[in-house]
Amino acid sequence: MQSTAVARQAPGLVKAIALTGSRSPSLFDRLFPSAKTYHRVIAMIAMVAVTAGVAQMRFYLPENPVPVTFSTFGVLMTGGLLGFRWGLASALLYYFVGMAGMPVFQGANGGWDYVTNSPTGGYLIGFILASALVGFLSQRGWNRGKSLWPMLVAMLIVYVPGLIWLEVKDLGWPAEGELFSAGMYPFIPGDVVKVMLSALAVGALWRVADHRADGANTER
Repeated sequence: MQSTAVARQAPGLVKAIALTGSRSPSLFDRLFPSAKTYHRVIAMIAMVAVTAGVAQMRFYLPENPVPVTFSTFGVLMTGGLLGFRWGLASALLYYFVGMAGMPVFQGANGGWDYVTNSPTGGYLIGFILASALVGFLSQRGWNRGKSLWPMLVAMLIVYVPGLIWLEVKDLGWPAEGELFSAGMYPFIPGDVVKVMLSALAVGALWRVADHRADGANTER
């Protein structure tokens, strides 16, 4: 009986393993199948500009020095559009140009002191991990209608270095015993909205890419 059950599950397990191990083209490659390397570089820089732009859309919660911004939306879109390698490269570029002093972070902030001494420093590291994770999973089959799930996981990943940063750094905030209640819980509702918007946008672009591919196949 057990061997029969295993045999029935085997095709699904094989499919799951194959899906995890094989890499498919990114959304950008599906939209622009003839794109060259310089096109991808332009797209990478464009997503840095997009993330920097939406980072300026912000508001503060009461008694909280970390603002709610749309940076997460830009980061998730970067991974969902460019895939793992180029999405990671774009997120790193965003981080390092900000570290170099370009005003790409929320409130037109930037510079070494902001990256290393502000309460948002850990979350900025989380953005890099989140973009890479979304890009990686999107190229392993977690795309189109499944885009929501890697983005939800990536949203949680952002909090890991963010909370570690707040715990290790002596920033005077949050107060002792309020790490999660101040540094995580207040941001979850807004982040869920940003995840949903990102998944909807990426899903819509996948429909455009698939429609183009179907049209090209029909012409052939």
